[in-house]
Order: sequence, then C-alpha cells, then structure tokens
Amino acid sequence: MNKKTLLMITGVVLAALSFPLLSSCDDDHYTVDPVLSGKGTIWENISRNSDLSEFSSILSKVYYSTSESNVTTQTYSDLLNHDQTFTVWAPKNGTFDYTKWNDMLQSGDREQIYKVENQLIRSCMTRYSHVLSGNKVEDITFFNSKNGTFDCGERTINGVKIVDPNLGSSNGVVHITDGAVAYLPNVYEYINETSNLSKLSAFLKKYETIEFDERASTQGPTIDGNITWVDSVNNTTNTYFFYLDAYLNREDSSYVMIMPTDACWDIQYDKMKNYFHYLPTYKQSVTTVNPLDLQTSTEDLTTTYTEEEIDSITDFYTCDAIARNLSFNHNWQFGHNYVEMATEGACDSIRSSYGTVFYDPWGSRLFDNVTPVQLSNGYAYVVDNFNYRMRDTWFDEKKFTYEAEFRYESYDYCSVQRKSVEEHLSYPLNGEESGAQIDTLMKLTYLKLLPTRATANNSVKFELRNTYSCKYDIIAVMVYNFDQNKPYHFRAYLNYHNQKPVQEHVQLVPPEGVAADGKNYVTQGLRYDNDGRIVFTDSVLLAKNFELPVSYFGLRDAYVTLELQSYMTSSQRNNYTNELIIDKIILVPKENEE
Repeated sequence: MNKKTLLMITGVVLAALSFPLLSSCDDDHYTVDPVLSGKGTIWENISRNSDLSEFSSILSKVYYSTSESNVTTQTYSDLLNHDQTFTVWAPKNGTFDYTKWNDMLQSGDREQIYKVENQLIRSCMTRYSHVLSGNKVEDITFFNSKNGTFDCGERTINGVKIVDPNLGSSNGVVHITDGAVAYLPNVYEYINETSNLSKLSAFLKKYETIEFDERASTQGPTIDGNITWVDSVNNTTNTYFFYLDAYLNREDSSYVMIMPTDACWDIQYDKMKNYFHYLPTYKQSVTTVNPLDLQTSTEDLTTTYTEEEIDSITDFYTCDAIARNLSFNHNWQFGHNYVEMATEGACDSIRSSYGTVFYDPWGSRLFDNVTPVQLSNGYAYVVDNFNYRMRDTWFDEKKFTYEAEFRYESYDYCSVQRKSVEEHLSYPLNGEESGAQIDTLMKLTYLKLLPTRATANNSVKFELRNTYSCKYDIIAVMVYNFDQNKPYHFRAYLNYHNQKPVQEHVQLVPPEGVAADGKNYVTQGLRYDNDGRIVFTDSVLLAKNFELPVSYFGLRDAYVTLELQSYMTSSQRNNYTNELIIDKIILVPKENEE
C-alpha cells in the first residue's frame, strides 16, 4: 500500500475564508448627490483644473488593474469618466512628491507602477459621494481597502487639509487637498514590500490565491464577443493565514507581528531543518487486535517520496517552525497595548494567534527591544535575533505526551481496560499501622492490562507519532497497582527507522541510576511524599538521549512504536505483578548540537 503524507496544513484550503480585495459593487455606485450633479465628470473636472495637472497626469498614465499581475485596458482617467460614482480627494500641485511617483511610472517596472496605483491613486479615492457638510465625522473605506476618517468639521481627510471642497460632478464629487493621503501598508503588504523580509514573504506567498469574483464585479460592454469589466473584484485568500488564525491583510484587524530579517531567517532555517530528515521510503508493519475475538492482524504499509517531495515537506515544516508563532492578535492580549507586550514585567503572558502562550519574561523578550513600525492594521517588529526558545513553541515536550489509554496500537496475552478513576482513599499517615488517617483524592486516566493467565508475560505496543529527527529522553509513567499491591518488572522495546532505511527493533537498556534487574525495569513499591501522602505514579526513565535519526512529523502511515512487556520468572511472581497499569508515555526532545 502506498500512502502519501498528510501535511498539517492539509484541509486548510477547503476551509479558508475569502475576503474582497476591493469593495463590492451595487446600485449605490450610480447614486450621485443631486445638488452636485450635471457639472461634468470627475475626470473632466480634474483635467480642466490647472492646480491638479500633476495628479491629472498620473491618472491618465496608470491603467486600472484587478491585481498586480492583471491590468485592464482602461486608465484611471477612463474609470473616472464613467458613470460609476466616486469621491476623489485630489492633491494640489506641489503638495505631494510628483517627481517620485512619476519616476516610478517611467521606470516601466510593473511592481513600481502598481505601487503608484495602490499607494497614491487608490489612497485618494473611494466609492460613492461623500460631501463635506456640517461637522459630521465619517468613517470611509478608500479604494485600496484602507480605512479613513472624513472629518467635515476639521475639513480633513485622514488629517490632510481640504482646501477646496465639493466640486460637483455628474458621477461624484472632488475635494482639492493640501497633499496626498498618506499610505500605510498593512502587515502583509509591509512584509512583501520590505527588502530584507523576502524569505518570510516568499514563504507566505506560496499559500496565496487570487480569484476573480464575477458576481461582485461590474460588467462593461461586450467587445468582439468578449465581456469587459468596468470594475473587477478579486478575492485574495491565504491558506496559511487560516492555519495561523491570523488574517494579516485584513484592514479591520489589529496585529502585532515579529518579522525576522532574511539573515535571521537563514540562521534559523539551517538550524531547524535538521529536525525534519525524511526518508524516500518508510515501511511500517501495523498490528491491530479485533476486540471481539482478540485475533491480531498485521498490515504492511509503505510510504514513498520523490526527492522533490522530500524537499517540499522539509521546507514547509522548517519554515512553519519559524513562522507559526510570529503573529499576535492585539485584541487577544488581555487589555495590554502593543508597547506593553514588548516591555518585560508588564504582561503576565501573551498569546500568539496560533494559540501558543508565552509567559513573562520570555514573551517580552521575543520583541528584541526593537522600535515598532506602525501599519494600517497593526505594528511590525523587524528583528535580527530570533529570541524564541524552541521548547516554548514547536519543540515543547507536551507535544510528545502520549496518553496510554488512547495511543495503544496492539496487545498480547491480555485484554485491556481504559479507565478514568476518581475516588477517595483513606490510609494511615506514612503507612503506619496506627495514628492519623490520610484522606486523598485519586484522579487518573490510564490503560490497564489484564493478563489472560497468571503466568503470561503480556505486552502492549504504543504509537508514538509525529516525532522529529533528534534525541529524546523516553519516560513511561506507571500507576501503582493497588489491587495487587505489587510493583512491576518489565522490558521495553523501540521500533523505528534508521537512515538506510531499515526498521530497527531495539531492546532499551535501563540508564545508569534507574532501578533495574539487568535489562528489566523495576518500579518502586508503595511510597509516600514529604507530606505523608501516597504517590500514585512512578515515572520510569526508559532511555536517555536516545537518537531517532529520521523524522515522522506529519506522516500518517509511519511512526515509532514502543512496546512494554511484563517479564518475570516463576520465582519473581510473588514480588511483582503482570497487571500493568500505564498512565502515559513522554518523550522529552533534546536540541541538536550545533
């Protein structure tokens, strides 16, 4: 059987949400204030005004585009000469950097031309008629989806002074301003526009899709049998944003984002990719037990990859380890503002949009004392140092805690019980036969092996999934058997792939200092803590710094297995029980040596 990997981002494409790049169109596009109508189009009024010749020149040269790569055949002078309704805040000559914008147009570079369109023209116009009247303060959305404030009392648009308002037009209104409306990029735009953030940008761009929304667009005339569009709306989605729960290009959101520079990204990439060493072939023997007749069956599964596929999944999981916890939804930070998040001692904790919580002082140290850059939907912290501790994020040992009652694959010479116990126990303090009694609550969930016969050396095998290629301490948490009132005597075996690739079957050897009988592990008997209370569990260190040379992270049909086997001679049965009770298996990952 040949089954491919299930990448952790699988399924995100289907669940991703769509949101418009531009405002949708409706009948209000054609609604004009009757007081201002009948006095020429917006374009005619701008082109005839000598004070607006610089802005007019740019409007006539820039072709309206539905995306950076999709340009229409009409200029902005054509668009503003149409019967759709707009408001334009047109900057007077000499009040904005005409030379800079014109040079960008003359360069002929598509990226530069698109910046003129999106950052200058679309920042100075919006849908519908917005007349300066009275003292009203109106929230508006510019044509590039940025949010703005039209303050009639102050006679400003986003703080820019309006010097000649309400130039009536047949398709809207023009206000002449003392400068262009300043453009602020959103978080995602800033990443894509900043030269030393190209590695982060390239990773996020891989998961971006832009789709034309015909229903939200306005159809123009049919020319030579082809439909034209006077207003095209595109929906931009990014599946990685959905995965992060951080929609970095939404103007109505508020994010604080840490952005590693390219040099910083490269250092982390080289460090982290070593934890994602994949094989071209994984062969896995999977044993299952039919719970009705206890008959076992074994299926051989094979997972294969091309070299290109290995490069692809290695790259994704390496980049994901870097990028997963860079963004923070400002609205989730328990009332703390973005400055406090970067101040040690100001916040008990901060939470990434992915859901990881960073506790003081490590949360504030992520920001590296960098001055934030204000953006249209948040703030950017561009860092040269990646101050994330691996164990706080993707390398956390909690991710390698396998609850025994849910993670067992198969068992031999026994039946199993999955139990959740919550009961009160009473026993003498410190085990004394007389004296004060201790009442305590035992609350545990566990897997219990019930041998098919008293002399059986029964066993159970656990699936240890999504491991990295690194070293681990391997721990079994065993629950004391109060029914038998005896400790355990058992062996442990590990199945994993080496780099050849061949599946290894290794008997683990108790590390130095661990209670053992040769290669057999021995748990402690009934014991008490310093307060005189019974200790219900015993954490047995099965292996220390055991290296798993191959990554299984993200794989569906390949994983490490750990087998625990009760092992006793007839003379040992008086001292130990083969009714194993197992709480969990824990792998503690170790960072690779530099």
